[in-house]
Amino acid sequence: MQQNQAITEQPSLSHAQYHCQDLEIFQAHNVAPQELTVGSLPNHLIVIHTTPQPVEVMERADSLRFQGLAQAGSININSAGSMASCQWSEAISFIRLDVSPKLIAQVAEQTGTNSCSSYEIINTTHTHDAKILQISQWLLDEQNNGGAGGKLYLDSLLNVLSVHLLRNYTTQFREARSPSSLTHQQIARAINYMHSHLDQDLSLEVLAQTVNLSPSHLRRLFKQATGMAPHQYLIHLRVNRAKELLLTRSFSINEVAVEVGFADQSHLHRHFKRIFGVTPKAILSHQSLYILDFFKKSGI
Repeated sequence: MQQNQAITEQPSLSHAQYHCQDLEIFQAHNVAPQELTVGSLPNHLIVIHTTPQPVEVMERADSLRFQGLAQAGSININSAGSMASCQWSEAISFIRLDVSPKLIAQVAEQTGTNSCSSYEIINTTHTHDAKILQISQWLLDEQNNGGAGGKLYLDSLLNVLSVHLLRNYTTQFREARSPSSLTHQQIARAINYMHSHLDQDLSLEVLAQTVNLSPSHLRRLFKQATGMAPHQYLIHLRVNRAKELLLTRSFSINEVAVEVGFADQSHLHRHFKRIFGVTPKAILSHQSLYILDFFKKSGI
């Protein structure tokens, strides 16, 4: 399947395209449902979802897989040479940027990055990046103005985009950054993502993609920030949520286990007893008042 099949065979209701040596930017609206597969991307690919309402998509970029709702403003970044595919069941809109690997390499050399592996773009799915959104809008504005800003302005935008990709979506730059307010925001986003997906089988890889960190980097920073590994923190969130649901006395233990993402009732029982020192069943029995008082006194 050709790279632009989603556009050439199923044209959008309106679209705009701009091309230069180092960048091709394409804006499409209401592209019909279909499946698009590219065996090996010739350029680094950035896709920004712009459909106003959430759209169910199935996406793959080499070993990364995503199935869920694509929100307006979410961004996928795929490195050149990657296999990429996307399938959607209703019309979508998006902005697509094809960035030349040669441009990234040139900017990397100018910034003192000599190793080829240092400027390998990390495949990233459904991230939120205000700077990429702003740069893409500036590029679209320049396109709509017929390139009125001239070559110097366009080169400046491309350099800003390249440096941002190098600093945030390559292994060396990402791992080298010291803990900062950005890191704290990423940990907070990871925790918020856990809260929103307690019932799902979350992997460290998916969590790392969500906050634009490598799995090893996320594991280290998360432990520094919370004192627990991500999987341990997730278990504590699930058990605390289970406690809240059980105290409402509106759900059975098995229903609660499923609701908070445990494999089964015994899985919930084991972790609940380990963390709280009592069993879930005790809360639903005649001892519930005692247990509730225990929780209050313990500050749990």
